[in-house]
Amino acid sequence: MLTQIQLIIEIVLSFFLLLGIIYSFYLSRVLSNLKHDRESLMGLVEKLEASVKSAEEGVEKLRIAGEVSGRPLSRMIELAKVTGTELDTMVEKADATAGRLETATIKASPHERKLEQLLEKASEIELKLHAEVQNQPVSEDTEHNIAAAAPAEIQENRHEPARSQQSETQDETAPPSEHNTANRPTCG
Repeated sequence: MLTQIQLIIEIVLSFFLLLGIIYSFYLSRVLSNLKHDRESLMGLVEKLEASVKSAEEGVEKLRIAGEVSGRPLSRMIELAKVTGTELDTMVEKADATAGRLETATIKASPHERKLEQLLEKASEIELKLHAEVQNQPVSEDTEHNIAAAAPAEIQENRHEPARSQQSETQDETAPPSEHNTANRPTCG
């Protein structure tokens, strides 16, 4: 009996030993797959680390580029603000000047019309004088009569520029014989 029990125990132990060997082969395969997966996982981790480092370098480069391009841009923005305020003040001054010019124009319109009328009357009188000068010699009595015939309004509002303008036009409208005799050198 002991031999039978020993034989059964040895068969059971052999069976367990066989199971242990099969299981060890299985575990060996699983461990080799795990080792292979671990290597691929390590490769993946290394790639991930390289990607992270590349991303950090890219972010740093972007930050530096942003600072470099941001400085001139901020300067340009500040200059644009200053220029904008200067333009605003210039526009305000231009508006004020335009307002003053408009009021001056409105005020000058009646005076301008009066001046035009006076100039027309003065040119008429000048033409009359010119016509009389060509027809007869000028004497003091004739000048006095023409001055008396001129409206009182012209005599009151006569200004120095109008006088100088009349004298210039009289010189231009004077007969050529008078100019030539006055400016001609005398031979003798």
